Amino acid sequence: MEQTANEHELKTLLAKGETLTVEFKSDVKGLSDRDLVAAVAAMANTEGGLILLGVEDDGTVTGVQPPHKDTAGFRG
Repeated sequence: MEQTANEHELKTLLAKGETLTVEFKSDVKGLSDRDLVAAVAAMANTEGGLILLGVEDDGTVTGVQPPHKDTAGFRG
């Protein structure tokens, strides 16, 4: 099975780990919308970058809780 460019890019990001512009956020215990918005604001107020929700600090993908599957439902 051939990887798409997006799958390859994601695997590369996960392998490199967190950086100043890549943040992993666990949602195993249910990250609050407030904490997620704070992470987005912090990233936006620096160099910008990517926040990968549902990823542990070691790069393990653990997924997101049901409320976070629909990004239209986030509240600040």
